[in-house]
Amino acid sequence: MSKIAVVTGASGCVGGAVSRALVAGGWSVRHLTRTPGPGHVGDLGDPASLRGLCSGADLVVHAGANLSDWRAGQEIWRVNRDGTLALLDEAARAGVSRFVYVSTVDVFGFRIRGTIDEDSPRLCPPYAYSLSKLAGEEAALAADLPVTVIYPTWVFGPGDRHLMPELTKALRAGAMTNIDRGRAHLELTYSENLASAIVLAAAHPPGRYIVGDSYGVTFGDFLSLVATRLGVPAPRRSVPYPVAFTAAAMAELGATLLRRAERPTLTRYAVGSAAGGMRYDLSAIRGLGYTPRVDLDTALDRALGLAPSTSAG
Repeated sequence: MSKIAVVTGASGCVGGAVSRALVAGGWSVRHLTRTPGPGHVGDLGDPASLRGLCSGADLVVHAGANLSDWRAGQEIWRVNRDGTLALLDEAARAGVSRFVYVSTVDVFGFRIRGTIDEDSPRLCPPYAYSLSKLAGEEAALAADLPVTVIYPTWVFGPGDRHLMPELTKALRAGAMTNIDRGRAHLELTYSENLASAIVLAAAHPPGRYIVGDSYGVTFGDFLSLVATRLGVPAPRRSVPYPVAFTAAAMAELGATLLRRAERPTLTRYAVGSAAGGMRYDLSAIRGLGYTPRVDLDTALDRALGLAPSTSAG
């Protein structure tokens, strides 16, 4: 009989890729879903609804999260921190063999000079998403469970409802601007590659792993590659990082004063995460034998719907 894995966030970019990779590896996957249908109906913000979710499971991959960087409020804490605590309690009650928490490299900070590894100081920026994910990670590491923590870098892929849609919208509207001439290093993680790394890490003793694909591109390279695929001009304008950060702060303030529900094209979080130029030591996950299976060109085509994704990544 196949082993049972529980996956949260399976309707999203990362959770969906993880589910497909696990199924391809012979696992039976149980999803947490908020709508009636296949899977366990429940909500990370409602602990009672999680009862029985992990029963008989060998593995839990917690990829579900509120990813908003705009007007997140208490909802993001309810999902990312409180939901993680509730899921950890349920996993401990069920006696699962491994709990994989999908964190974020945000916890190490933005605009960090030098190379970041798993033991680098936590210099988490003051944004609700980053802080709530750090709180979830701390809860996971403090739990009485065998826990593995994954720190993905900038994630993109099929099913992404945030990064690519917002980026393509801005590029098509001619509203995208380079920052520092686009020279900042951008460490990307394609979702199907990330899923392979998560499944691989889950098969090894508990640990903490930064995952990136070493594509060797800059922020400007990434914008140009996406623009080419969309058939629109790549951004020609460029502003210094401090100017972009200030402009983002002003855009947020204006949207707040005008009570706009729509996220501004530019936010401080987006500037820091995309153009911060952070570099990461990927030797820990590479030491497990991880090598990205999908190259950048193919990954971009799949992420933009120009080529089909695969079940195993």
